Amino acid sequence: MADALKGVIIVILLAFVFGVYPAFRQSEVVEKNTKLAANAAMVEFVDTVRAKGYVDVGDYERFLHTLDASYAVFDVQMEYYKKNLEPLYTNPDDYSTFQNSFSVRYDGYFNKDILGVLYPGSAASLAADAPGRRFTMHVGDLFNVRLESAGTTLASRMRSMLFHSELIPLNLKYGGMVRSEAP
Repeated sequence: MADALKGVIIVILLAFVFGVYPAFRQSEVVEKNTKLAANAAMVEFVDTVRAKGYVDVGDYERFLHTLDASYAVFDVQMEYYKKNLEPLYTNPDDYSTFQNSFSVRYDGYFNKDILGVLYPGSAASLAADAPGRRFTMHVGDLFNVRLESAGTTLASRMRSMLFHSELIPLNLKYGGMVRSEAP
């Protein structure tokens, strides 16, 4: 009886070592490659936008096409924070009370606002490279892109099954300050 139990345990361990573990490692490699491809596409897009000072339809669609090559479905969230300098006065009604300093305030614009400029309701009458379909920015503003996978990867599901952890989608973020101003 004990030998039969040892045999069953050995068969289960061999199935795990020769079946489950290599599949788990391979799925982790696929997940890593997906992250690398999505991150490379995101970095290229954000750096292009920050260098140009505007988001245009061609760059955005090229970004989405490159993102499709990662073999994952991502939710893309763009964030733009416009820098506003406000002079500080002790009495706002009297300009001679200027305190020789400014406060910085950032106004946020998100996907709906940016895509509303890129794809207006009258997009059929405008060419894709028309200046009216550019979301322009200024030097010192902030531009970020966040990516979240719509589902979970095989590696995440296997990790959840083997280690009883939560299913975590892929999350990536990249951004920075706009370096050039739109012409």
